Amino acid sequence: MLSRMAASLYWIGRYVERAEQTARLTEVTFSHTLAMGSTSEAEARRERHWTALLEIVGAVSTFPREDGPPGESNVPAHLIFSHDNANSIVECIALARDNARTMRHQVATEMWEALNRFHLEVQQPARRRRATAEAEKATRFCRSVVDFSQLLQGITDSTMPREEGWYFLQAGKFLERAESTARTLDVNYRLLAGEGTVGGATDGLALDAAAEDIQPWATLLHSLSAYESYHRIQRRGIQPSAVIELLTLSPVLPRSIRFSVGQVEAALAHITEQAPAYNGSEPMPGWTLDSEARREVGRLHADFAYQRLEDLLAGGLHRALIDVQRRCYRIGDRIEDEFFAHRPLTAQEAMA
Repeated sequence: MLSRMAASLYWIGRYVERAEQTARLTEVTFSHTLAMGSTSEAEARRERHWTALLEIVGAVSTFPREDGPPGESNVPAHLIFSHDNANSIVECIALARDNARTMRHQVATEMWEALNRFHLEVQQPARRRRATAEAEKATRFCRSVVDFSQLLQGITDSTMPREEGWYFLQAGKFLERAESTARTLDVNYRLLAGEGTVGGATDGLALDAAAEDIQPWATLLHSLSAYESYHRIQRRGIQPSAVIELLTLSPVLPRSIRFSVGQVEAALAHITEQAPAYNGSEPMPGWTLDSEARREVGRLHADFAYQRLEDLLAGGLHRALIDVQRRCYRIGDRIEDEFFAHRPLTAQEAMA
């Protein structure tokens, strides 16, 4: 497989996952904040939650402060439609579609058509106006983004051969997911526990005892599609320590850090083992079994596979989650360097 095709599939996985998570978080934040009431205290809480959402999706610096304090009247439009925000939903969908277009004849027709059709839909001015006019329409739009992402995953699951391209797509999707879950949990933990309590060690009992209201923790589970799974897996009422354990250490929850990192490790294992003789071809220059990206993600997965909740909390949850994000960035850089950046295109590839 050409490195530019591998890169395109990797980034399709990342961009679609990013769009879905932004949509999911925006929808849940709408539902949570609209139920807060209209007192001055409720307004302050509402602003804190919308500001937290901007931080989670990396849009604090691009949010136009002249539009007023962050709230339901301005944040969703920025996260969904703004071209000034490189991580907005429409930008992520456009970038995923552009990557698919560069290799249109190498992906299934159904995959290309789904991406292209949804891209054209979200670019329609009338739909933009409707989606930003009121909360109900905005949440409906966010739900359509989640539905599109899940449709695309179903299409790729049923049409793509389990070869290198498939594993690059999975590596991108799950690396994005691991990073997003770590960031979502970290920001919400600081918001719910208070900035003064998150820097050092804590324990599950203290965390549970300090929780005056479990509804925000339920909202956190909803934002990561983990609410029902929590009750099936934990089989108890919502407790902050159990929520943290599920989102970080669960080997079966599709959005936990441990599960997501494990999927990246598995994808890179397949890629590096197939690279020397993919479909009977000769070894590809610059592609190697000696993969630092694979070692890096293996170390991160082992840290979570063999860690207990009490150890994670004793070391400081905030520090651990920041470390996960930094290591995900580093793994992404390693993947770029090892698989996409080293080998220049040949003349034949450039003409393909």
